[in-house]
Parts: sequence; structure tokens; C-alpha cells
Amino acid sequence: MTRKSAVPPAAPGFADILHPVTPAEFFAEYYDRKLLHVPGGAEKFATVMSWPVLADLLNKTAIWSSTSLQLALDTAIVPPGQYCRAARSRDGKDILQPDAERVMDLLRRGASLVANDIDTLTPELAGFAGALETALHGKAQANLYCSWKQHQAFGSHFDTHDVYAVHVAGEKLWRIYETRADNPIAHPAFKSFGQEWHDRNRGAVAREIPMRPGDLLYIPRGLYHDALATSDATVHIAFGVTHVIGMDAFDMLSTLAVGDPAFRRNMPRPEDGPAAAAAWLADLGDRLATLCRESRAIEAMQRHQAGFRYPRGGISLPVQAAGRRFRLIASSLSVEPRNGAAVLAGPKGAVPIPGGLAEPVAWIVGRREFDEAEFAAAFPAMDGAAREKLLRELAGMKVIAVQ
Repeated sequence: MTRKSAVPPAAPGFADILHPVTPAEFFAEYYDRKLLHVPGGAEKFATVMSWPVLADLLNKTAIWSSTSLQLALDTAIVPPGQYCRAARSRDGKDILQPDAERVMDLLRRGASLVANDIDTLTPELAGFAGALETALHGKAQANLYCSWKQHQAFGSHFDTHDVYAVHVAGEKLWRIYETRADNPIAHPAFKSFGQEWHDRNRGAVAREIPMRPGDLLYIPRGLYHDALATSDATVHIAFGVTHVIGMDAFDMLSTLAVGDPAFRRNMPRPEDGPAAAAAWLADLGDRLATLCRESRAIEAMQRHQAGFRYPRGGISLPVQAAGRRFRLIASSLSVEPRNGAAVLAGPKGAVPIPGGLAEPVAWIVGRREFDEAEFAAAFPAMDGAAREKLLRELAGMKVIAVQ
């Protein structure tokens, strides 16, 4: 890895991350279907992370705990008591905080370091995660793994989210297995399997992929894999992306169903017999089926998907006057990749989005209302004239209006 330049570069777009594979090729051939390995070059992800930046982050002692910073040695998690000390967090709570001397001792013995939830800690990490969220309409979270030669941190497993593994230092061999679990999610039903169960069910090795700096590896959720460092000092960042799924519709349906008296009615008494209970449930099922087809349910899920991303940043100083306030007047809009470019899609069709504006447009259509200061704070690198031009054009398209 190389040292970061003094002036941070612009955040990469999804097309930059995938290059030379295009977004259109990715969604047509790989997304939620199969593995993708994209060899890069030593400089491709050099700005995402470097040894000096990683050391600087780890030395910010107050931001780490035994949950956010973990160690693993030869497929076993190191107990927090072996590398942490009792401390008080910044909000005054008793925590176990990593102790530098103990951490270094374990690293010298070959332990792998896992830094969780790092996607807000630098502008480069936040920009990378934001680019994934804009293109994939999901939530992106990042964990960093620092491993040493011939010491495996984790056994074979599948993840309950898609993985975009960005390799930034050293070399690591990834093994991909034949088995893919069917749409696993972060639920106890998929989290309770022991390592012996995984080893029995992973299948045979399907591919072995050597990962080098600049490489990208996309692993669809559920696909079994493991990895082993083949050089001293390796680092990769796993960006995990979760999407809106059918289970999320239950919350939306419960909100809408409360307006129907049938869903507020008591269940039949046991004395009424199983036929009464069956009829009651069947009626509710029919009503839910009807509700799912209504435009208000469809629009509610589309709004949920449009805003399905983690809050990341937004504070900009010095404070600017709020200025004009805008509200979203068009519904069911989303930013989507098409033919290698981004479009603003809605019920009446799609409009191409000029290069570099996909993320600002996605930010706008994902909010019910916002003001100029909030928009400027979200995109501080965007020229003021460019922000004004975009707002004017979206107002002309009847997407937003001044309150």
C-alpha cells in the first residue's frame, strides 16, 4: 500500500470500482448470481487504505472496544480479556478497550486483526461505501481484516450479505466452495450453525483465487468461502451490502393494515373451533394480498428502498444559512444503472443523469424535504454553481419544489 496524498481524490464511482467490468455487465451476469474476480493494479485502491492511515486509526484509542476491534488466531476468536483492559467509553460506560501492548504481542504471534464498522472513519471509506449504496440501493458496511502468512482467521462460512472484498496489501488465497445457501439473512436461524456443520455442507472447492493489491472480489450472499494469507502482512476490506428483502414488507404492511378493522378484530375463541381460526386467518391473508397490490403499498416499499442506506456524515462547518427549503413532489423515483450509466427512473420512464451527479440525485430523491445548507453539507466537494444548476433542473422536471 502507498501513503495517501495530502489532497484526497474524488470518491470512486461504482463504474470505477468494477472497471474494466461495466455496471451493465455486472448486473446482467453476476449480481446475485455468481462470483466475480476483477484483477486491478497496485494503485487501483491505494487511496482507500494505507498502512499509515490504518495505524493512525488504530491509535485513536477512544473509538475502539472489544466489539469494534477483534482478534482471531488460527480460526478462533481471541477472548477480549487477552487483549483488552477495563476502561470508560466516551459516553461514560464501562467497556473493554484494546490495549496496544497486548494487541501488538498477539499480532506478532500471527493473530489477525478485525476492525469493524470502519466505513465512516475516513472520507475515502465513506465515499467508497456511498458509491456502493447509490448503485446497489442497499446498505454498505465495511470491516477491515489484517492477517499474516499461514495463519487463518476464520473457517469456511457463508455471509448473510453480499461481499465486495477490496484487497489493498499483501497476497491472500481465497477458496470458493460449491455450495451456496439459499438467501440467508441475519437471523438466528442462519447464525447458529457450528464450524463442523459448515465444513460438512460447504461442498468441494470450486475455485482458488489469489488476491493481490487492487483486486476486487464479489461474493454473492450465501456462497461458501474462506481465505488464507500467503504473504506477510495482508489487508483487505470487506464491504458488506444488504438489500431490502421480503421480510421488510411486514413492517410496511403492519403500518397500512392498522387502518382495516379486520386486522384489529379479536381472534376467534378456542371454543369456536379450528374452522373459525382458519377462516379468520384466510380472511386476513386475502386482505394482505389485496393490500400488497395497492399503489400505496408499492410506493411505500419504493420509498423505503430509496432511503435504504446508512447515515454517513452531513456536518459541514462553518455553518451556512439554511437558505431555500425544498420538498420532493414526485413519487416512486430511483437512481438506477442502465447501459453503463445512471438514470433517474420513475413510473413515466427514465431520464439520463449526467456523469458525477448520480449520488447527489439519489440523495435528493431519497428525502422528503431538505434545505440548501443540508445539500451543500452532504456534497462539500460539489461546486456551488453545479448544486444550483441541479436544483433548478430538478425543479423544472417537477421532481422538487421550493417550500
